[in-house]
Amino acid sequence: MASLREMQGAFAASLRDDSVACRVMPAANLSIYRNNSEISFRSALESSFPVVRRRVGDDYFRQLSAHYRAKFPSRSGDLHWVGRHFAEFLLEHLHGSDYAWLSDLARLEWSREQASIARIDLPVAADVLGRFAPNQLEHLVFTLQPSLSLLASDYPVFSIWNANQVDNAPPVSQSLGGECGMVRARIDLLEIRPLEPRLFSYLSALAAGAPLADAISAAGLDQSGLVNALGFVFTEGLVCAVRETGT
Repeated sequence: MASLREMQGAFAASLRDDSVACRVMPAANLSIYRNNSEISFRSALESSFPVVRRRVGDDYFRQLSAHYRAKFPSRSGDLHWVGRHFAEFLLEHLHGSDYAWLSDLARLEWSREQASIARIDLPVAADVLGRFAPNQLEHLVFTLQPSLSLLASDYPVFSIWNANQVDNAPPVSQSLGGECGMVRARIDLLEIRPLEPRLFSYLSALAAGAPLADAISAAGLDQSGLVNALGFVFTEGLVCAVRETGT
C-alpha cells in the first residue's frame, strides 16, 4: 500500500500532468481539481506580471504559463511565490527571439511584487552626517530601504512598464536603448522609476555595502554630482542607517 507521502506526490503530479495516474480519487473529480489548480496558478502569474501579459496577449501568456508551470511547479502554499522563477524561465524560453526583452520586463515586475511585501524602515535625515567628523565621511556605509531593488537592462523596460499603465498602449520602440532604475515601496504606493546612469551606479555601490568614497568613485561623481546624489537618497527616504566602516 502506498504511503501518505507517495499518495500526496502522485496527486500533486497528476494535477500538473493528466498522463500521471492517481488512485486517490476518480478521474472525473480529479479533472475539477486539475482545472482549478491550473487557473489559480495562471491567475497568480497574471497578477504578478500584468504588463508582460498585456504585451504578449492572453493566448500566448496562457501558453507561457503552461510551459512555465511544467518546469517550475508551485512549491509553496502561498501563491505569491508562483512567479519567482518566471524571469529566469523567459530568459531561456525566449532566448534569441524578438521577445527576449520580456525577461527583463518580468524582472522589473517581480521586483515590484517583492517590494509589495517588504517592510518599510524609518528613514534618517541628512543631518545624521553631522554626527561624524569630516575625515570619517568617506568611510561611511549607508543601509538602504529593504524594499529597494535596482535593475539595469539592455532594453527600455522602464519606459515599457510606464507606457503600459493604460489600456491599448502602443508598443515602445526598442530604439530607445537600455535603461536602469529602481523599484521601491512607499507608504502609499509602489514606485518604479528610471534613473540617470551615474546615480544608478552610485546607488548600486551603496546597496552593495561600499563606503561613500568607493560609491562616489564607482559613479564618477564630481562635487556637484555628489551633492545631488546625497540629496536624492536622503530626500527620497532611502537611507535607514549610517555607520562607519568596521563598526
